[in-house]
Amino acid sequence: MKVKFINSYTLASYFVLGTFIIGVINIFIHGLEDLADVILAVVILLLRYFSFVLVKRSFNWSKYLLVLLLARSVYRLWYICNLPGTDFLGVFMMILQIIFTILALSLITKVPANIYKKRTRI
Repeated sequence: MKVKFINSYTLASYFVLGTFIIGVINIFIHGLEDLADVILAVVILLLRYFSFVLVKRSFNWSKYLLVLLLARSVYRLWYICNLPGTDFLGVFMMILQIIFTILALSLITKVPANIYKKRTRI
């Protein structure tokens, strides 16, 4: 009996899809106040879904989009933590998004196997 292993890009795409779903949940929990918030939320959610599709199709350059989304999530976490009356759920959701994005990045980033080997001089 052969065991099928899941592709690392497929697993990473599921983590990115998880960040997309968390973003949708954040919109329904916290709500959007003005038009700028709506536009920014739609753009970020579209970027998250687009990165899900790119990672699912194993595009190598999708990791750069994930780095951009990770930087935005870290900034958003810093912004949420500095607001007065910050709720625990919002901070937890942002930390979960950051963890999922880091896991997805670690799955699709390949480290060369011989990076730690000592080089011999001739």
